[in-house]
Amino acid sequence: MKNELKLKIDYNLNYSLIAIRSELEDYRFAYFLNKSPFFIFERIKKDICYIINTRKIYFSTFKHINSEFKRTSFLIGNKSIYNSEANEAENLFSDNLITNTSFLLPELKEFDYFLKLKGLWKDLEKKNLKQYLKNVSYIESATDIDLRKIKSINNLVF
Repeated sequence: MKNELKLKIDYNLNYSLIAIRSELEDYRFAYFLNKSPFFIFERIKKDICYIINTRKIYFSTFKHINSEFKRTSFLIGNKSIYNSEANEAENLFSDNLITNTSFLLPELKEFDYFLKLKGLWKDLEKKNLKQYLKNVSYIESATDIDLRKIKSINNLVF
């Protein structure tokens, strides 16, 4: 008889997540969000890094701390584009570089950015933020994400 041991990790999910579609580069997107009344994002010194297929993959990360309301917000890029060398046998062309794309949350690859909102946000404040995001021309969509349905939720624990 085989004994099975299952490990269940229950992360304290004390934050909410808004997924955003936008074609802007990360630094431009953060710049335009900084014009809103909600955030003043700064690029953190070390981006989020994960090892995927034995390669370090970095995801751009910006942080806003609101000490007055005890809130921290993160703007996180979902895509990381990087080059890797190709095998000579597999490559028909003289260039040995192949462009690859990795996603922080692969099950949500249709989104470009995530707003991770930690701390106490009143319902009206969240509603106003979402309304602002939906009315901005450089944002295609902004959607609340149910954290319980994300398979790779551990990628947001940092």
